[in-house]
Amino acid sequence: MSRRYPWNLALVALFLAGAAAAAGRTAEAQEGLVSTQHRILLAGKPLAYIATAGRLPIIHNDTGKPHGYMFFVAYIVKRAPGEPVRPLTFLWNGGPGASSSQVHLLGFGPRRFKTADTYPETPPVGAGELEDNQETWLDFTDLVFVDPIGTGYSRPTKPEYGVEFYNLVGDAESVAEFIRVYRQRFDRLEAPIFLAGESYGTVRAQWVAEALERRRTTVAGVALISGFLRLDQKLPPAMQIALLVPRFAATAYYHKRLPADLQSSSLQAILDKANRWAREVYAPALERRESVNPLTPAEREAIITELARYAGVKRTLVDSQTLTLPGFTFTEHLLEDKGLDLGRYDGRMTASRDVSKIPWTTFIDPSLSRVMDVMQGTSPTMIRYFRSELQYKSDLVYRGPFGGAYPAPSSPNGDWMASSWARGQEPQGVPAYFPPPPGAGPSATVPLISPLRRAMELNPHLRILVMTGMYDHAAPGIGCDLVAYSVSLVDAKLRDRIRARCYPGGHMMYTDKGARQQLKRDMAELIASAWQPQNSQSGALP
Repeated sequence: MSRRYPWNLALVALFLAGAAAAAGRTAEAQEGLVSTQHRILLAGKPLAYIATAGRLPIIHNDTGKPHGYMFFVAYIVKRAPGEPVRPLTFLWNGGPGASSSQVHLLGFGPRRFKTADTYPETPPVGAGELEDNQETWLDFTDLVFVDPIGTGYSRPTKPEYGVEFYNLVGDAESVAEFIRVYRQRFDRLEAPIFLAGESYGTVRAQWVAEALERRRTTVAGVALISGFLRLDQKLPPAMQIALLVPRFAATAYYHKRLPADLQSSSLQAILDKANRWAREVYAPALERRESVNPLTPAEREAIITELARYAGVKRTLVDSQTLTLPGFTFTEHLLEDKGLDLGRYDGRMTASRDVSKIPWTTFIDPSLSRVMDVMQGTSPTMIRYFRSELQYKSDLVYRGPFGGAYPAPSSPNGDWMASSWARGQEPQGVPAYFPPPPGAGPSATVPLISPLRRAMELNPHLRILVMTGMYDHAAPGIGCDLVAYSVSLVDAKLRDRIRARCYPGGHMMYTDKGARQQLKRDMAELIASAWQPQNSQSGALP
């Protein structure tokens, strides 16, 4: 027995070592991190960087077990000795259910699809070429493009874990956890953090900012692209409707559908007139619809006439009872005499559609069709970029927001987002304070505030940039004039840390070269105002 015992110990040791190695290989296989070196020419000068692609674990704190793996592509410019810490910006798209492909390869990464200078002139890009992106943000901040769980190559480790991620809070908390793991794994603990989200990604960004600040991770700035600024402002309902008139006017002007006296003016002059009429005449009229001092028939007719005039549509399209022009009525009927439907995500784009017979879907929207392969992960160029240039190889579908993968959806025209996301259960905010107020009983109601407001209160240096496209008709709450008005209603103690900018583009305004250039300048300004290199040793904000 004594001679066999050491042999058994050796077998056990070998077995344990093998098991540990296998576990390590399993984790490596799940993550598949790979780094490659690259160089682009930016304004004629070389910019060298390291790209890292792979997946990081989203760890359940109680068990220490990964419940998901989140895919990312990071672009890092190597610092020379003595250079200050570089800012670190995390970016994602929206949906919910969209990967980061659009902000990554159409927007701000070092490489992007080659497109025309304006989006309406751009052909389908899925099989197009990539080129060095002259408007990349990489020259002033390192970039990490994030695919939330369920999108891109990111997945839960078990099907039953999906419910943890496919809701507003779980989605945001898991992205905040990803940021923690990334900063720790790659030792970026001193780098000032910036967040940038598009569309639903703006909602995610606001909740992630609060989650990080609550976890004592400072966020220097947040960029909200084509989305909503939620800081508990009280927007009058009438003004929410009225300030969409300039959006109608801008699109009608683009298509040359305004009356001659308006069409002959400059775009800015039209926008100024539409804004003034909306504020001073239209909004007060909307407030009187059901008041004790109702509009006279003549006043109602005057409102209908002027609204149709600024929108470039027939008077009959304005609802005579509500005195409103629904957004989708506008996009479907502005060019109905030509049989054309406008894009909802970019009103400059058109496509043939009989709106009385063919219902609108995202797949036939002219403002999405040209980039649908990029959104859905079916772009040959994008797949080759991941596999060849970045050397990240996966047999998973690079999952987009509208389905199209195995297995088939349970309902016709269904998609994973519609069937899996917990809609209608979104919380209205976060607790305004964590302990009960002095003297409160056990059943005291804790007031809720917006997560971004909470983040700004926790961090008095946090700055916000709101970016809106002039021709974006995707949602009733989006509009350049409406966003600017919304900012004006924010509490004065927060307002001076917010900037709102309008760009000549649609929902994805960065598909226009001019807008990309302006976006780059504005993002650089946000980073410069929120962080100064001299504070880099401690990571403190000015």
